[in-house]
Amino acid sequence: MIRITLLTLLVAYLSVYAWKDWFRATCWLVLLMAVFQHPDMPKSIAGIPGLNHWNFLFLNTVLSWLSNRKKEKLTWEMSQLINILLLIYGLFILISVIRYLYDYSGLIELFEIMGVAPPQPINDINEYFINCLKWVLPGIIIFDGCRSPKQYNFAVGSLILMLILLALQVIKMMKLGSLTLGGDALQYKALKIISNDVGFHRVNISMMMSGAFWAIFSMKELVSTKYYWLLILPGCFIVFLAMALTGGRTGYGTWAILGFFYCVFKWRKYILLAPLVFLAVIMFAPSTIDRLSFGFSSEQSTETQNIDFEEGGVDIYSVTSGRNLAWPLVWESIKEAPFFGYGREAMANIGITLRMRLEYGEYDTFAHPHNAYLQWVLDNGVVGAIPVFLLYFLLLKYSWSLFRDRTENIYVATGGLSFALLLAFLIASIGSQSFYPREGSVAMWVGIGILLRVYIERNKKRLGKNSTLIDG
Repeated sequence: MIRITLLTLLVAYLSVYAWKDWFRATCWLVLLMAVFQHPDMPKSIAGIPGLNHWNFLFLNTVLSWLSNRKKEKLTWEMSQLINILLLIYGLFILISVIRYLYDYSGLIELFEIMGVAPPQPINDINEYFINCLKWVLPGIIIFDGCRSPKQYNFAVGSLILMLILLALQVIKMMKLGSLTLGGDALQYKALKIISNDVGFHRVNISMMMSGAFWAIFSMKELVSTKYYWLLILPGCFIVFLAMALTGGRTGYGTWAILGFFYCVFKWRKYILLAPLVFLAVIMFAPSTIDRLSFGFSSEQSTETQNIDFEEGGVDIYSVTSGRNLAWPLVWESIKEAPFFGYGREAMANIGITLRMRLEYGEYDTFAHPHNAYLQWVLDNGVVGAIPVFLLYFLLLKYSWSLFRDRTENIYVATGGLSFALLLAFLIASIGSQSFYPREGSVAMWVGIGILLRVYIERNKKRLGKNSTLIDG
């Protein structure tokens, strides 16, 4: 009760303060994402659905931004190409929802069989459209307002602190002793505890932490040696522990892939530490190795979907966690409507989920493809996929361009931060995630906002113009 009272007072203060400084209020919104999903957080105020503490502060912040940015004579500086791609992105999200609302009879049939209440159109509009825009807006606002070194530091600091606070919650709830459990036991415990006590799914936390490690490490370009040892390395260590405790194999692999890029192309001396890190993981966190190797030995094989690989055994079903059952069915449906897809929630709405339930049983039933690329193409077709995938490619390209630019330390730090969060999401999207923005992508969208701001400021410098952000 005391925590909720203190949170209410903080949100009330920030909601008033937002009308004075909408930029800092937005940064506080980002920071509060660390506790927004916590089970103790109130889900409504005065019984009004959707009106919770975070949304109340969000509403005040957005209204203040819209009404005050013109008074502050701010010009919208995002490039025309990114503007167009973002608008197309939002348009396809809207169209997919409209198509879904036009006919969601497949979901009704599925829910009846499952004994679940049928979907409510009002709730679906809120979840599938309004919330998608809501999770992106903090990044857009931070892009618009980040015009000075102080604002940059405040935005980056809020983002990193949010990720560290999430990591600390994971460590607190999971306990370090979990690292000595077997791979299956770690996965089961993480699935139950992280979702219930932190509020985010363990797969989302794993993705976020894998990118957060290298995002935080990139900040070493902006700090002195003293703060590198006092802040950067401890922050990386905390995030690494949280990632290990999720039991997320994709997160482990993503962390290693990102490390390869950073060490090979930028910080080559850290390659020498790789054997030591591997040895430390084996000694202190054997469950992570167990999780990584799951499905690659004959002892772990099941009777379902087992094939031989050389002399050992590769259990494709275990390696993909059953995704190998869903993906062929999804691909068959994509080929039947390749250009425009079927609309939002297509997998469940066109009967793929029901087919899996009848053929494989309820435990191998997927409501979505567990692959963000397949999900987006299934829902929106190739026509919807081209501009969205192009947007992410360009953002990744901008990040890498900044990361490789040694002209200013802020370029390297910003490029490293955004590249880590973006690539972590894109890699994790192979086995989970969604291109429909949701809670777990807020950190990435904030990173994108900071990236686009610094990228534009660098272009100003190259044209010989003054930049208040770079020049101070």
